[in-house]
Amino acid sequence: EPIGEATTYYFREFDLTGELLDKEALFIHFDGVDYEADVFMNGYYLGSHEGFFAPFEFDFTKVAKQGTNKLLVKVTNHEVGSKGEKIYAATGPGYDEPNLGWHHCPAGMGIYQSVFIEARSQLHVNDLFIRPITEKDSAELWIEINNTSFKNENIEIEYSIYGQNFKEITCENTTYKPSTIVVPGLGDLAKASDGKFIQLPMQHGANFLKIPVSIPNARKWNTENPWLYQLQIKVKNEAGEVTDVARQHFGMRSFSMDTASIPKGRLYLNNNMVRLRGANTMGHLQGCVMREDWNQLRDDILLAKISNMNFLRMTQRPVQSEIYDYCDMLGIMTQTDLPLFGFLRRTKFSEAVKQAEEMERLIRSHPCNILVSYVNERFPNAGGSPHRCFSDYVDYERFYIAASQSVLIANPDRVIKPGDGDYDPPSPGLPDSHCYNMWYNGHGLGVGEMYKGFWQPIKPEWYYGCGEYGSEGLDPINVMEKYYPKEWVKESADGFWQPNNIYKCQTPAFYIMWYDDQETKEEWVKASQEHQALTTKWMTEAFRRDSRNVSSAIHLFIDAWPGGWMKTIMDVDRQPKKAYFAYRDALTPLMVSLRTDRNKFYPNESANIEVWVCNDKNDSPNRVRLTYQVEQENRILFSGEKEIEVPVNSSKFQGFIDWKTPGVSKRTSFTVRCAIINSNQQKLHENELDVEVFPSQKKVPVRAFIIGNEISDKIGSSLGLITESEYKNASVILLDGNRFSDSIMSEIEPFVKEGKKLVIFNLPVGNHSLAGSNIEVIPTFMGQYYFVSTKTGHPLIKGFKPGDFKFWYDEERDLISPLLSSMISANDWDSVLKTGIGKRRNNLGSVDFKHAVAEKKLGKGSVIISHVDFRNKLSDNPTALEFLTRIIE
Repeated sequence: EPIGEATTYYFREFDLTGELLDKEALFIHFDGVDYEADVFMNGYYLGSHEGFFAPFEFDFTKVAKQGTNKLLVKVTNHEVGSKGEKIYAATGPGYDEPNLGWHHCPAGMGIYQSVFIEARSQLHVNDLFIRPITEKDSAELWIEINNTSFKNENIEIEYSIYGQNFKEITCENTTYKPSTIVVPGLGDLAKASDGKFIQLPMQHGANFLKIPVSIPNARKWNTENPWLYQLQIKVKNEAGEVTDVARQHFGMRSFSMDTASIPKGRLYLNNNMVRLRGANTMGHLQGCVMREDWNQLRDDILLAKISNMNFLRMTQRPVQSEIYDYCDMLGIMTQTDLPLFGFLRRTKFSEAVKQAEEMERLIRSHPCNILVSYVNERFPNAGGSPHRCFSDYVDYERFYIAASQSVLIANPDRVIKPGDGDYDPPSPGLPDSHCYNMWYNGHGLGVGEMYKGFWQPIKPEWYYGCGEYGSEGLDPINVMEKYYPKEWVKESADGFWQPNNIYKCQTPAFYIMWYDDQETKEEWVKASQEHQALTTKWMTEAFRRDSRNVSSAIHLFIDAWPGGWMKTIMDVDRQPKKAYFAYRDALTPLMVSLRTDRNKFYPNESANIEVWVCNDKNDSPNRVRLTYQVEQENRILFSGEKEIEVPVNSSKFQGFIDWKTPGVSKRTSFTVRCAIINSNQQKLHENELDVEVFPSQKKVPVRAFIIGNEISDKIGSSLGLITESEYKNASVILLDGNRFSDSIMSEIEPFVKEGKKLVIFNLPVGNHSLAGSNIEVIPTFMGQYYFVSTKTGHPLIKGFKPGDFKFWYDEERDLISPLLSSMISANDWDSVLKTGIGKRRNNLGSVDFKHAVAEKKLGKGSVIISHVDFRNKLSDNPTALEFLTRIIE
């Protein structure tokens, strides 16, 4: 800290020996400073650098002195986003302070990477990049030689290439002298040795050399066999003296995107189609490097690999080079993002282009890094700041072109995905849409549509990616008690606890759209992690079933700090949440997926369960069959098998498990299980899905007076109501909310006071006077809800389970559709089913509870207002029909 506009001065004294001073050139090197650095040595200004991730260095030979030298670094921080000048997204490493520092968004500051003094010869290696050309079993050695003197120097490069993690000598002690063709009339730069070529001297500053080399029968780098080579070079001056040595590992691999075939956007690693399945990372890997905890860095990457991930998104920022080193060695692909979130300040166009080149130069030697992205979640109309930021596509297109040219100059083979999570599409290249529709309700598209197989609108004739998705799962109790401030975890005397005091925790404001409120820490952790696991399973398997999806990354992997960003599927102590295992299973390269929009049935119905086989591999096993069974309390009631053809790097619908539901006397759970079995009787993958069967619903011929045709059509027929033409003959009066008026109520209220029941369905949004109360009907927050809570203690919901009013099937649309679009605010009414609006203030959350269904006594009778949408949901949702029957009866 601090965040925002601030300046910090770093001061250090160090000694220089005569031996170091004899080395011709002295450099001070910074691996990364956040954000602007002005460097002074012994009172002299050396230079400055802007940007938090790129290495930079300065020659201080002229101001160095033997003995004590004084280094001063002025570090300046700025505001981010549209307010400030700092190019920064949302994924800093954070710092150890619970409120701001623990969370992934703090745009802090400081010297967070290594700083060192190095004595060098005037002729030294500035950078090494090995560009693999796998289709020709060759490579280009890109060598940058720096000459700090103003004297032209002829040099010779001696290079060797070895296997780094396997025994091989590709070439050894091969020499190369920089030369070029003589251009007549322009004069000789040096004496031509054969009349056609002249040697190229190294002039002052940076000199760029390209050396073609042959690597016959090259071992390809991939995620299963991350073979690495190592280049070693010696730089010799004209006298044959070695002035510098350097080494750089590299991998012989290609990565490409097909933009010619239809659909466009297929991704290929070494000419083999690949689908990127991974996670976003925010700070935990960076923290390992800052602590020099190399074992943890290794294990974090392996934790990704054993959960079937093949890539990690370095979300919204390039990271330290050591992270890429370990990814190279362990065989996991990476995506690196330029740190732009939402928009680009007009004043920072050129700086952003410069940083795009710095990003590429940082990562280009690492075979793990297979693509780059420029902008995360580009906002329409510059997020409300068009007077300060780029706001239309024409400006961004110019930036994309300029940034891509700077990247391709540094690496001609780089695959570029300009936008990740484009909120103002389209962007060039692979479409990528973020989706949090099981947390930020309705985000991207409806849950039912996604589960059914739909996706957000994208450019036609393209595959697509989803760079972020997920939901929050609270930390386990041992993490809370080990790290959290006491005020975050303090319980009441009777053990009651809510997560409302956890700073920036989203659960207190969002859970009400997905599950019941809880009473203890144990209950909150269990409920939140179960919802996160369900989110992970549903969304990941939806992407696996959709062959159009070529890239997906859950948000997030491992938390960098306690309670930092609890969308992670693993906490700060590397304890897996339930979602970690759900993700591991859903990413199994060859898997079976079961799907049904309806999971509650009556007896003697056809429970058609979809069966899909999803294969991310480029081969398929022969003689494979599906075996399936239906179980009830460990008894197999129904089974079968089917031979199948496994698709290659795709998914395929295999048909239905068509199961006739049995008669039951009470609500009964069944498990549908399906496995892929190979010819050796080995189980390759297994999945399961739970369904319930309810006793047949008996229609109760209640005498009802109905006002509103829609109620008569949709509800009356389902319940078997006897329609009466006079109030006095009915025991219940049903009123469509759109027909509500003072005049109608003046007719009805006397009958209610005498003992009849009035049920009103879906009052219009607005204020109403009813049963002596002022009632306000307001829209639901973040779109229509898929869940309402039974946790009210009302007699009408006795015996219902917590998830009974969740993800109801819509028989007309043939998918899961919302069941609540508005809610009731009335303090003097009893809540039958409850809901609410999540609120966040000062980064703390809470819920303003409302009624989904409310009741009030009126004389001897009662009035019930229901805003649960029963239309098209009664025939195939036993809990819906049971609840409505209770209301009517």
